[in-house]
Amino acid sequence: MSMTVLDGYQLYGFFRAGSRRVGESRKRLDEINVFPVPDGDTGTNLSSTLAAALASTVPEASVSSTLGALADAVMISARGNSGVIFAQFVSGLSEGVASTELRTRDFAAAVRRAYERAKAAITDPRDGTMLSVIEDWAISLARSAHELPNFIELIGATREDLRRSLYSTTERLAELKAAGVVDAGAAGFVEFVEGGHDFLTTGGAWDDEGYELPAVGERAAAEASPDHCASSPPRLRYCAEAMVEGSALDVEAVRGALAGAGDSLIVARGRSRVRIHVHTDDPEDVMADLSRFGAVSGQKVDDMRLQYADAHDRVSRTAIVTDTACDLPDELMERHRVHAVPLLLSAGGSEYLDKLTLSSESLGRVAEGEGAFPKTSQPPAHFFSRLYAYLGGYYDDVIALHLPAALSGTCEASRREASSANRAGGHVRVIDSRHLSGSLGLVVLRAAEAAEAGASADEIAEAAPLWSAKARILVSVTSLRYMVKGGRVSPLKGLLAKALNLKPIVSVDGAGKSSLYGKSFSEKANLRKLVVMAAEIHRREPLRYYAVGHSAAPEKAAALAAELERTLGFPPLFITGISSVVALNAGPGAVSVVTMSE
Repeated sequence: MSMTVLDGYQLYGFFRAGSRRVGESRKRLDEINVFPVPDGDTGTNLSSTLAAALASTVPEASVSSTLGALADAVMISARGNSGVIFAQFVSGLSEGVASTELRTRDFAAAVRRAYERAKAAITDPRDGTMLSVIEDWAISLARSAHELPNFIELIGATREDLRRSLYSTTERLAELKAAGVVDAGAAGFVEFVEGGHDFLTTGGAWDDEGYELPAVGERAAAEASPDHCASSPPRLRYCAEAMVEGSALDVEAVRGALAGAGDSLIVARGRSRVRIHVHTDDPEDVMADLSRFGAVSGQKVDDMRLQYADAHDRVSRTAIVTDTACDLPDELMERHRVHAVPLLLSAGGSEYLDKLTLSSESLGRVAEGEGAFPKTSQPPAHFFSRLYAYLGGYYDDVIALHLPAALSGTCEASRREASSANRAGGHVRVIDSRHLSGSLGLVVLRAAEAAEAGASADEIAEAAPLWSAKARILVSVTSLRYMVKGGRVSPLKGLLAKALNLKPIVSVDGAGKSSLYGKSFSEKANLRKLVVMAAEIHRREPLRYYAVGHSAAPEKAAALAAELERTLGFPPLFITGISSVVALNAGPGAVSVVTMSE
């Protein structure tokens, strides 16, 4: 078969076949993920990056137009260290192709340019990674392109060089040598090229007898287990990513602003945007620094220590998922391996992740400012699909417990993506908890405790509605002003409450809808009422545990907790600040009591 020229449709087919190959290898790539941190998500990140980019790209006959569209799409969809490097590779490839058709010599030159762009994006490039394999491939292509004008022959001739380069990563990087594996990102890139080669040689047919991840010593990397690749937990907790848009962005200025944020910094430049990737302990500061350069979008923050625990230190066979309307202290979330999908907050022209890139304290300052009142929205679908695909590689089942469907579309979005995951062989159950904030936290805690005690996913799903029925939340708010601003309460009711100096107590009913549960004319009277209500619940149905939440009011919460302990005879399980999304409605100074009966 002669293929001396590629058009845009054929190049798109190459990418699509490569994406499919990476997707088929996702779990194996996750399992051998050691560098830069062993968080077990390289395959998930690279496959989701490619799949999302291809889904949003409409190919054209022109190679330059198709590559330009792919470059824009992959810059938006890029996830993880490998995904962002690959995005910069595609962007560089696009810059190197200006014609409607592509010949082998032009392709080799474009790959070299793509390598140089990818290398420039990485603050501290290391030998023995995806970047090394891309460089070796570029050298191999340049050496053969003049003699091989046929794409099938050219790609075929460089496959052996690619494999040798991949094998060599084990010796080139100490972390890989210690684990006895090849670099996961490099292996993913080789899978991508092999998939593209399949497309060229078979017209898109899938070759089950094709390339496999290589053997390393006596152990096959393809068979490496998470425990086999274990090293130590990541030094920094979060993998943070985001994008800034603008026509005249200074890449080096962005790099300089983030130089002290952590490590593994990548600043990838697209045609009109910059995407960053960094490992850090403070993603909120990263986004604040980025916001100086323009509107920040496409934020993603992964807890790498939690991912490490998923891969190497699971406490149950069932993963527990919730959203950030769930208020449990970090210590309990970490101990019980609970994954929380972040809700979104729009403020100051940028979109942030609840609890991760905009704290309730920062949100309060924005809400009190002169600009538009911040808005909340449900997580996008890909947050759920990516998480469920990832968890499916480590757990037998997933139970997701969310804030009420009556208050948010989060539960329904999760349910749709769970259905897709289940059609692909997953085992995900989504449950409307009919609770939020601390009471959702206590329902989630019951589920996590049951999973760790050996309960099956079926048993947890059956018990969850009973736990929801045993949970209560009572919130004392200082005014209805924030609820009026957020549209939860009518302006008339808010005006009347202000005129009468009413301090309402808010709860949720059996359907998960917010309701006014009581009211007083002073905060002290409200706090006394909360204690009386909690004592009455305890008298009727002895409590398993209770907790106190607050919105920027730690002293008030501590005083309430002390009074509750005197009355009930035992201390609260925890005192915690509430999520930004909940605080946006409750307002500053709000405190809550949440209970869970036996």
